[in-house]
Amino acid sequence: MKKQSFLQASLLLTCSALFAKICGALFKLPLTALLGGTGMGYFSCAYGLFLPLYAILVTGLSTAVARPVADFAGQKKFACALKIKHVARILCLIMGLVGTGFAMLFAKYFTIKTSGSLEAYPAVLAITPAVLLCCLTAVERGYYEGLCCMTPTAISQALEAMTKLFCGLYFCKLFLNMPVLKNYSQESMGALGAVIGVTVSTLAGYLCMLIKNLMNKKETTINHEPTPSSKQILKILIKIMLPSALTALVTNLTSFIDLLTVMRCFQNMLATDSNLFYQKACLSQEIPVNQASAFVYGSFMGLSITVFNLVPSLTNMLAKGVLPCTAQAWSCGNKKLASDYARQVLLLTGLVAIPSSCGIFVLSKPILNFLFSGRDAEIAVASAGLQWLAPALLFLCLTFPVFSLLQAIGKENLPVKIMLSGIIIKLACNLILIPKFCTIGASVSTSLCYAVIFILAIICLEKQFDKSLHIIKPLLAQLWGGILCAGGAWVCYDRLSAHIHDKIAFLVAILCAVLIYLLVLFLTSQKELYQLIKYKK
Repeated sequence: MKKQSFLQASLLLTCSALFAKICGALFKLPLTALLGGTGMGYFSCAYGLFLPLYAILVTGLSTAVARPVADFAGQKKFACALKIKHVARILCLIMGLVGTGFAMLFAKYFTIKTSGSLEAYPAVLAITPAVLLCCLTAVERGYYEGLCCMTPTAISQALEAMTKLFCGLYFCKLFLNMPVLKNYSQESMGALGAVIGVTVSTLAGYLCMLIKNLMNKKETTINHEPTPSSKQILKILIKIMLPSALTALVTNLTSFIDLLTVMRCFQNMLATDSNLFYQKACLSQEIPVNQASAFVYGSFMGLSITVFNLVPSLTNMLAKGVLPCTAQAWSCGNKKLASDYARQVLLLTGLVAIPSSCGIFVLSKPILNFLFSGRDAEIAVASAGLQWLAPALLFLCLTFPVFSLLQAIGKENLPVKIMLSGIIIKLACNLILIPKFCTIGASVSTSLCYAVIFILAIICLEKQFDKSLHIIKPLLAQLWGGILCAGGAWVCYDRLSAHIHDKIAFLVAILCAVLIYLLVLFLTSQKELYQLIKYKK
């Protein structure tokens, strides 16, 4: 199997993630139109249960497989790498079954505690089988990622995204037109159909990996190569998986904290002064009071958070690509190469994250109008929240590669400790800021949380390498370019929107921003860009 370089692997995964995001946007945009803010609240509730379980079982498991496979592959011990996969398959089957059973058992309790009603219960229950399917897929992906071969992961991700797009919308429309179940609304049934499509997409991703295994039966091994016992491999997997899973869980706890606190804070605000809540949330008076909190939460999660997650889902592929390469370099004692990978991935991440963050800050409402045209009530609620999520976007994008690098060099416990500090800030700020500023409070608390996390993470990483990564100067140059391109985009949109259609003005403004950003980078960062392009290890 041909090994891919860091840049090749990252480019492949990024292209796959970009395709998946396009499919995701094509899924979410009509889905929001079909379900509205209330229905999207039920849909988001299902993800609220799924994402923490996904973080614990899937993200940690994939990393646990990729890391030792990369270590053994770096030492040319391919039989050991293959045995890692076989043992991990059994472990993931057990974990997946336990996770699915846990989700089914607590689905009703979770729904009542988070949303205050049972409207989201069918959707929450429908997503539980996805836990097992994602666990099974994670082992296969982790194995190939550890071998620095990202093609299977990229293909399965793309297939999964396409299946979610077509099946999710199909089942959503189908269930919306079906007779409503007793005690459930039309929006609840539509959310159920959409979630069934999501679950079917995870099945498609797993079947894709099975087909890859059937096409690749001849695994690379070394004759008479001694391999660790299954018990030893299990210890290796658990040792890596536990801190990795905790890191992923704590990373997703920001969303989980929002799920537990935001809706409750909204309901308390409504009970205290409904008129003030409508004013702070920029909520239309046409929305009934009994749906107000679910509508604002659904609009914030369905619009603001959907746009917010677009960029990190792309830059996270750089973090995924750097892990096996850095692990192999570190296991061979090449600390310089590992630090080169670290600097490279952070600068590549900044190239995307910085202009995106600046652009979202100044164009939050035009972005939502472009993506969710016709949902004026939801956009009015979500635009301010999205604007103040922009700083969080930058820090989150830069944090993920740092965490992957710490995991690659065997410091899986550090991200957990760092994230816990941020989570405390997030929880405290939510409780203080949301009652005062509504969705803006939730966004500001997220930004403060990720700012603290990134600063602590980069300090820990440089301490492990015993040297500075020298990224401040090039990142500041990128930030200067990001500010200029965002300013240019705002001026361009402000002037053009008065004379031409808003969507055309938005597209021209984005093009103008890209040209300004590229020009600033060319004038200020030629040396760094040349090194990134030339570097091929």
